[in-house]
Amino acid sequence: MEKNYAVIGSWDWDGSDTQKGITVCRCSEKNGNLSSFRNYLPEVKCGSTPEPGKDNIIYFVEERKELRGRRTGGGGYVFAARIDEKGRAEIISEVPSMAVNPSYCCLDESGRYLIAVHHTSTRDSATVLKKNSRGKVIQEIISDDAAVVLFRINEDGTIGDPADFHAHSPEKGKVSLLHSVYRVPGSDLLIVCDKGLDKVYSYVIRRGRLVQKDALSVPEGSDPRYAAFHPDQNLFYVNNEQRSVLYTVSIQKKTGKMKLVHETELMDQPLIGMASDVVISQDGRYIYTALRFADVISVCAVNDKGIPELIQTVPAGGSNARGMALGRDGRFLYVCNTESDVITVFRIQKDGTLKKSRDIAVSRPANLRFL
Repeated sequence: MEKNYAVIGSWDWDGSDTQKGITVCRCSEKNGNLSSFRNYLPEVKCGSTPEPGKDNIIYFVEERKELRGRRTGGGGYVFAARIDEKGRAEIISEVPSMAVNPSYCCLDESGRYLIAVHHTSTRDSATVLKKNSRGKVIQEIISDDAAVVLFRINEDGTIGDPADFHAHSPEKGKVSLLHSVYRVPGSDLLIVCDKGLDKVYSYVIRRGRLVQKDALSVPEGSDPRYAAFHPDQNLFYVNNEQRSVLYTVSIQKKTGKMKLVHETELMDQPLIGMASDVVISQDGRYIYTALRFADVISVCAVNDKGIPELIQTVPAGGSNARGMALGRDGRFLYVCNTESDVITVFRIQKDGTLKKSRDIAVSRPANLRFL
């Protein structure tokens, strides 16, 4: 694809009639502007950053609880769309995600499998009655499966049948809330962040099956949300929805073993910043984290050992800063301010700090990916 295109995913949480779906647009590498917008699937809540595959195909999820045509249950959907050389999208797959509130998806290293994770819900449960082994009537509270679902990818890039799944059970009264999944660069590992149980998991795929390798517990009440990977070291960084702290985690790429090695405060005056997205510069020298409620972007410089240190906080440019993306040449940072219906563009200075460049009007922007 010769031109520089971006795909914007739009999302809301209040059932409003605003335009959602995915929007494909052109990006100017000279000044960072976005233009020539084409919207698709305006009724679909695109909850995750579109995942690029081969042959200009992208994959994304629709975060919902009920299948279309049903009053309750069934979950959301996973989509595949092909983007042509003129930036037009053709939807080539729409399949049920198999569980409730799919929140993120990614391809494995081979590109033969798509992995979707599910946020489920802390509000929805079913109370059923049963008899125990002694014949006593007891209650059992059942929650939706917090599932990692593995889909086959067909030769033409469409999404095939589910091959496997792994559901994370409630623990000590808390339900699992899987929020994101990534492939670890330079390995066959996958990383999954679990907000509900305050854990990070590592997986591999073996013969079409999911195999969990490790489970890292982070401090209780953190709600780990998203991750970004150091380009040169066996480290990744996890932000947290309920702590304005960035975790540095080491990972052994042969075994999947993880260790929490550092915590970095992301605000000068710590508060519940409700972190959303996190991205790292191509050279690994700077990390950018969006914090909602405070509506700021935190900038960290990364030292030679891979440890971040806060160097700047800057207003995000609007309300409810969610997804972010770096431009392909690394000169601009794009911030999706969902409630303000605007993408704010920052020019990245030589020292990694941010300077606001422009605002671009987009309906309910939540995430962004450059192709």
